[in-house]
Amino acid sequence: MEFGRQIRIMLNSVRYLLALCVNVLIVILLIYGVGQLCIASYHFCYRTVGSVVVEKAPGTDQVFLVETDSTMYDVAGQLEKQGLIVDRYSFYARTKLMEPEEVVLRPGSYVLNTSMTYEEIIDLLTISV
Repeated sequence: MEFGRQIRIMLNSVRYLLALCVNVLIVILLIYGVGQLCIASYHFCYRTVGSVVVEKAPGTDQVFLVETDSTMYDVAGQLEKQGLIVDRYSFYARTKLMEPEEVVLRPGSYVLNTSMTYEEIIDLLTISV
């Protein structure tokens, strides 16, 4: 009888230690995940409102075409694809934070540089009010 009780106590102890280890691991993973989310959020926000460029001056000039039926989201994707901006989503978010009448696209052909900030690109591609 005593031997069976010792085994049950030992099994309960092992079960408790395993549960404790799993709980500690879950807490560590949650802390790590929240930390990574904070870092990603900071970088996205900085790219959205900060002065971000692809390259330092003098950069590289590229011809960029805005078609008549283009949306700002399409333009952001093309700018990223051509290497003129760092991130299409932060560029698009920046345009969404502006007054709607300030971000009306002007169709045409433009010479953009990889050292231009989001603000400079937006000012060039949109109608000045």
